Amino acid sequence: MRVLAIWRSAAAWVIVLGLATPAYGADGSAPWSGGAGVVTPFEAQASVIAGSLAGHEASIECAGPAAWHSLSARYDFDAALTWALTPLRWDSSLQASAPEGQSMFSPRACRLANAFVLAPTRRGARMCRHGTRTVQQTLPGSRKVRRRVPILGECDDWAAKLLAVHVLGHESMHLAGVVGEAQADCLAAQLDAYVAADLGASTTFARSLAREYWRYYYPSQDARYRSADCRSGGTLDLFPSRAGWPTPDVYPPKPALSIARYLAKTQAANGSG
Repeated sequence: MRVLAIWRSAAAWVIVLGLATPAYGADGSAPWSGGAGVVTPFEAQASVIAGSLAGHEASIECAGPAAWHSLSARYDFDAALTWALTPLRWDSSLQASAPEGQSMFSPRACRLANAFVLAPTRRGARMCRHGTRTVQQTLPGSRKVRRRVPILGECDDWAAKLLAVHVLGHESMHLAGVVGEAQADCLAAQLDAYVAADLGASTTFARSLAREYWRYYYPSQDARYRSADCRSGGTLDLFPSRAGWPTPDVYPPKPALSIARYLAKTQAANGSG
């Protein structure tokens, strides 16, 4: 998995999350159908989730293929690798960068997240059979034989869908005002179960998804997107008084308040705000 850094253009700051995962389709109409003037059901649902975490109104917009390539030319990022971006502006009152209030999602991110909404389960075992291959084995007596063995891999594009759910949490952190990539990804990892449940997953499955991201995907992030403080009891622990990591055993009624407290503490430590 590859995550791109913060890019700067003449027009704005842009936070870009990029992941080297191939694109896949999903059932149903495209989540960007109707163009920029139409809010699709997925965009509406994702915007509500992002707003509930940001603590204010926020907008998730799905770009179609042509619009996404236009954005990549405008902000100078790789359209094939990038999943989402959140434009920022300079806030003179904070003396810091702040989100403009919307995140643009790539066609791939929207298709996969929408596919998760349509079927918020793993849909089978983690490992599936993807054909066979021939191997040579040595039997007792040094006799060598060739036999066919199954090729196993992830089922139903599961890894890509998991990452698409995580992207929504990650960009929601940027919309809340968390600019640093390592900080945003750590907080998002703690909220993956919350996001997945709001997208329709059962509580059990949502928590399983969050543990899977933390165990298998977070460690593979670029170093700029990981932090030694991302741990239970660390400075990036969003819910230090609640048991459970990366997901608290019970989420507070309004996680946005925990995020706001984290931001206030960070701004105070940096001497801003």
